[in-house]
Amino acid sequence: MRLKSMLAISSVILTIAAWPSQACGFRLSSGKLLSCGMPRIEVLALAGEPAAKDVETLGVDTGEPVKGETIETWSYKLKNDMGNDYLVSLTLQAGKVTAIWSKQQNR
Repeated sequence: MRLKSMLAISSVILTIAAWPSQACGFRLSSGKLLSCGMPRIEVLALAGEPAAKDVETLGVDTGEPVKGETIETWSYKLKNDMGNDYLVSLTLQAGKVTAIWSKQQNR
C-alpha cells in the first residue's frame, strides 16, 4: 500500500512539474489529432513507429518484489497541419498518452 502511495505522489509531482510546457494535442499534416488519453495503438496507426523510445520504471525499493510504474516517452519528427516540421514527444502511462510536448524545428 505504501508503494502505491509513493508512486501516486511521484506521478502527481511529475505532472505538476511538467504542466506549463505540456499540451494535450498535436494536429498532424493529415488533419488527424494526437491527443491525451489516446491509446498506444491509435498513436501507432496515426503517427507510425517513433524515431526513439525511452522507458523508465519508477518504484520504491521495499525489499520485496513489487512491480513499479512504467513511463514511456516516444519521440517523433512530424509535420503539423500547416506543413511545419516539429519535434514531438509523447509520454505514455498504462498504455495511454498522458502528455504531448512539441517544438517547431529550427526555431
